Amino acid sequence: MPQPTDIIVLTHNRLDHLIATIEALEERTPEAFRLTIVDNASTPELRNWLAANRARFHQVILRPTNEHVAAFQYGIDATTSDPYIVTDPDIVVPDLEPSWLARLHDLMERHPDFGLVGLGLDQHNRPPVLEPEEIDPASVVDGEIVEAGVGTVMQMIRRDALLTPYFTDWQTCTSVERAGWRVGWAKEIRAVHLGWDDHQLHPAHLASKHLKYGIYREMELLERAPSLSELALAAPAVAVTREHGISDAAVLELTWSEPAVGAAVPSAVCVQRPDPDALPLDDDAAGAVVLVDPPAGQGATLIREATRVAAGLVVAIADLEAFDGLTASDLAPPGWTGHEQAGPGDVPLALAQSADGDPAMAERLGPATLQDREPWLTLFARGAFGSGRRRLWVWRPDQPTMAPESVRLDDVRVERWVPTPPPVLPAPRPSLLRHLLARADITERARHYAAARRRRASEAGS
Repeated sequence: MPQPTDIIVLTHNRLDHLIATIEALEERTPEAFRLTIVDNASTPELRNWLAANRARFHQVILRPTNEHVAAFQYGIDATTSDPYIVTDPDIVVPDLEPSWLARLHDLMERHPDFGLVGLGLDQHNRPPVLEPEEIDPASVVDGEIVEAGVGTVMQMIRRDALLTPYFTDWQTCTSVERAGWRVGWAKEIRAVHLGWDDHQLHPAHLASKHLKYGIYREMELLERAPSLSELALAAPAVAVTREHGISDAAVLELTWSEPAVGAAVPSAVCVQRPDPDALPLDDDAAGAVVLVDPPAGQGATLIREATRVAAGLVVAIADLEAFDGLTASDLAPPGWTGHEQAGPGDVPLALAQSADGDPAMAERLGPATLQDREPWLTLFARGAFGSGRRRLWVWRPDQPTMAPESVRLDDVRVERWVPTPPPVLPAPRPSLLRHLLARADITERARHYAAARRRRASEAGS
């Protein structure tokens, strides 16, 4: 009976990707295999999931620090099958008959000169900033293996082919070639790379890789990350609109300072400094209107206009001077009821502004506020207590009308605020030693590929 194939999965956060990877392996691999998980100091959420699902794995190797790709070596040392497989935790294997694993073993058996063969990638979710896949026909061996370097996409490796510790995927391919073997990937066995969606799902993880490993073109696809100050100012108002069942896309922010709700919640619409006497918007054009720092002396007119535009709610983030000291009840037009409540806390807002003004803290946050937007909104909404310069003014209609699913805005009449695209984070500057080593490896790889081309030409001519 053949020995089960050891599959080593290296994890660090992104639990959703890991679950999809594990479930696909279990559902689409009828052959015997053993899963070894090497965890690079993940967050409690992922580590708790590993503990709760411990019975599904052959072994779990927990590392106290993040050693990045080099941590694969712990799994390699702890397993025995030959060959074995190493993979990232965001690779969904295809559903095939025979299975992906049976086909990969078959390729290795029929091509004994290959020491490493990985899977190809399904192209359906390839980010648009990446160049389309191009395969040099001369690199295809027997119509089924593309002889080229391959990332950690279910890399099947012979034990006597990798004689050096696993450090990075490209250095591993180089090491295998230097040991006299060929490397490549299966042209017709395609897995889905969930990591290609990280610019939407896990932007902080993508940014971290960009700063540690080099240029990731997907960084160009990141939306602008909200600052902590914007989140702190917007959070109490966003909590109110959501409590009243109004979708974020149906929220219209009118601000006479800087955008807050529109900056913190991307689907909301923001208009800066409109004419408060006559808002260029139709009746019931929004589910809710949020007024930020409205001009003093025009409170009654502005509230009358805002209640015309809003189908279900008007919220103001403002101090007392903005409404000349009148109460929300005093300002409520006929058919509406108003009250006041605590707004953005001065202390949480000051802490947020301090963090934004600290270059080291701002750099550490970076795109993380995209990924952690909701926890930050929850935190700052809870900060609406005590005395503060601004408070929330809330008006509700006695008989709300049907709120639109999204704000109805005539872009000819109204110029909506559009966030400036974020600057792409710079790639790390490698040390001189690393640069020299990289150049040496590139030269060595080029030599090996040239030798491989000559060998193929010789085989074709014989």
